[in-house]
Amino acid sequence: MTSHLTTTHHTPTRPTAKPSSPKLPTAKPLLAGLLGGVVLLAALASACSTSAKTTTAAGTSSTASTSTTAGPTTTSGPTTTQSQASIVAALAKVGPATATGRTVSLAKGPQGIFLIGPDGRTLYIFSKDRGTTTACTDAECKQYWPALTATGAITAGPGIAVAKVATADGETAHQVTYYGHLLYYFKGDTKPGQTSGTTIADWYLLGPFGNVMLPHA
Repeated sequence: MTSHLTTTHHTPTRPTAKPSSPKLPTAKPLLAGLLGGVVLLAALASACSTSAKTTTAAGTSSTASTSTTAGPTTTSGPTTTQSQASIVAALAKVGPATATGRTVSLAKGPQGIFLIGPDGRTLYIFSKDRGTTTACTDAECKQYWPALTATGAITAGPGIAVAKVATADGETAHQVTYYGHLLYYFKGDTKPGQTSGTTIADWYLLGPFGNVMLPHA
């Protein structure tokens, strides 16, 4: 008796492979990369800042050096160091007008303390002058109000602010100035101490601090 065996062939079923997802970088390497980039940017910014500061400092130094040496300094009169206290102390010793031989000195009289020239005669200022530009330009004015001039070294008596004495070249060359005022004699004064020029309008005495002195009654 023949037995028939039925053979069943089973094809092995392969497990279905799950799709693999892409690997993401881990957090630590990512953070490390970001931090590295930040550090690099900070270093570059610091280098640029240092370079800019260096350039600015160099430019400032150059400018300062240029401005320090720009242009010579000119001095129009004798230079000395005087304190106001020393000038005031000298004023207490000023006496009547007399010839001193100095370019400008001081004298004391009824009008107060005022400027005098080398021969002791009174000096005046003209209120119509504009700084060192004289308004005494016509022949008659020049005849009655001759300018005080100095071509050599300027000298000054006690109580004079030496740094304020200078000369100006205008209508008259080398005319002496005090506190920027042009100085004149008056033809009507013939000896030291006379102040008859104060009776003429616009002409005044000049005090030790460059103060214009109004005539006393």
